[in-house]
Amino acid sequence: MALMITGMLLALAISQQIGAQENLSSEIRPQKTCTTIDTTVSGDSMQGILFNHQKITVYLPACGTAQRYDYLLFTNEETENAVIKQLWGLPGDTIRIAENGRLFINEVAVITPYKKPYILLGYARTKMKRLEGKPLDGYLVLGRPGSLDSARIGLLHEDQILGFVKRDEPYVEKTPKNDP
Repeated sequence: MALMITGMLLALAISQQIGAQENLSSEIRPQKTCTTIDTTVSGDSMQGILFNHQKITVYLPACGTAQRYDYLLFTNEETENAVIKQLWGLPGDTIRIAENGRLFINEVAVITPYKKPYILLGYARTKMKRLEGKPLDGYLVLGRPGSLDSARIGLLHEDQILGFVKRDEPYVEKTPKNDP
């Protein structure tokens, strides 16, 4: 099961923040101010880093650009819900897949949150092999092998990205402005 964010509520909140009329369009309009949305994780495909029912703070695109190892929240045609995965590869990076399926980004081995090498097998390996030898033209996101990530759906592009969660800050408790 893919790790997803409660889709309808998040899409509605993002739509309201970016000025969409009835639903989330495929084109996110630029925002003028940084806006965040608090939501909850649903699913366990990122277990070990993000947990089912965990609160997270999503930064919408006007808040800046996600950094390597942050978590990207994105749309995909395979699901109605927004999906969240960890950002490993940035546009311009290069990947290499060793004979044993081990994944390298910019010649650095990818290590899972469980401190094990990220190994690509079968279809995922074949699909990712196509990206070798040229700079990435999108964002490479990874979750558990077999999840709804770049090894399955390819690279993400700007029009698919709804926002990001900072790696060191999965949830920021909001304090009302009048409170000390």
